[in-house]
Amino acid sequence: MKKFSLYVSVLGTCALLAGCSTWQQETLSEQNWGRSYQTAKYNQILNPDAGKNLKPVEGLSGKAAENSVEKYEGSFKEKSTQETVNILKLQ
Repeated sequence: MKKFSLYVSVLGTCALLAGCSTWQQETLSEQNWGRSYQTAKYNQILNPDAGKNLKPVEGLSGKAAENSVEKYEGSFKEKSTQETVNILKLQ
């Protein structure tokens, strides 16, 4: 019985150490933690007078932006419809 408990203890310890060794790997979000803060700080140092610029930001016109948003929102509706059809075909 002592040998059995010794084997179980050794195997348990090995499993615990193996689990902890992979747990310490850094994820992508941990590698980039604080990156947005550092970027904003860098941009403010680079151009401290950027907040004084009152010109409107140029980009898409209102109608083009509206069409893009509608197309984006519609893409989710199409996917959910296709999934529903596929489920009904399986039954």
